[in-house]
Amino acid sequence: MDDRVLDVIRIRRKLADLERYKIRLQKIAPKTLDAYAGSEIIVKSAVERNVQLISDVQLDVLVQLYKGMEIRIAGDDESVINNMEQKLGKALSEKVRERRRLRNELIHAYAESDFDEQVFEQAHGLKDIDDFINEVGRLVKENK
Repeated sequence: MDDRVLDVIRIRRKLADLERYKIRLQKIAPKTLDAYAGSEIIVKSAVERNVQLISDVQLDVLVQLYKGMEIRIAGDDESVINNMEQKLGKALSEKVRERRRLRNELIHAYAESDFDEQVFEQAHGLKDIDDFINEVGRLVKENK
């Protein structure tokens, strides 16, 4: 008997959330690094929050895939990403990993750190989101 169960409905909902956050981020993120760096705190907070949400959704999707494909899960965020790297590919996994590291730094709010450049790059480097959605769709189809 196969105990693996992909929660396809949850994954699809999360992918829709991911698309929504990506579109929102494209609308609210200032167009240049200088404009972002000089933005009001509310703009920066909104951009940072959407980067965090994207990271959280990506990790949740990876956990759901991993649980459904590998039966059990163990370890932290990094081990989930590492275990899914073979299925997602190195480049896409590295983008997820980079976004997750930035998310963790933002969440822990290291006051002495300036993340303007990293957040701006994440807010404008969203092509990997489409790649992630497509790759997850492929994996879901293969493992239903």
